[in-house]
Amino acid sequence: MDTVISPGRQRTVIVVMVGVAFGALILGAMFSAPTQPGAAVLRGTAADGGGDRGSVANGEVELPVNPVEGWLPAAGDGTACSERVGVDLIPGYAAILTINGLKIPLEEMNSYAAPGQTRDAGATIGEFTWGPEEGCPFGTVLRPTNNQVIACIYRNEEGPENCNPIERPGGFDL
Repeated sequence: MDTVISPGRQRTVIVVMVGVAFGALILGAMFSAPTQPGAAVLRGTAADGGGDRGSVANGEVELPVNPVEGWLPAAGDGTACSERVGVDLIPGYAAILTINGLKIPLEEMNSYAAPGQTRDAGATIGEFTWGPEEGCPFGTVLRPTNNQVIACIYRNEEGPENCNPIERPGGFDL
């Protein structure tokens, strides 16, 4: 005996299945959200004064303006073996660099102090860089592919103990 399902019942079954699928997607999205607090959230760009001031989740810190003007080396500009690696910031901000998990000591960074001021006072032209590395690409810090840079950025008047880590998007290869 053949069982025939009416068109109305078929529609009901399809609607229920689609509803269950959407419910599963929503639950999956809720439970796959990042849970590590402490990353800085940048709203807008330095040029527009920071953009949206919306709420921030997971204990992240929202900076009032995006202090990053650019990352070095710039994409497509030679190799990191012959160039400096780091971040270019707007005036009033300073950074501590971590490259591939290794924190770069301040005395090894290429930051430029204004006349009469020390490098650790954060009075720079805005570039906080390291390198180039001797022996690259077989040195101790840089690797041939997937180099990661994190700049822990802080306002000069607040000091490095109040820095917010910002990771260079996408990393870079030599």
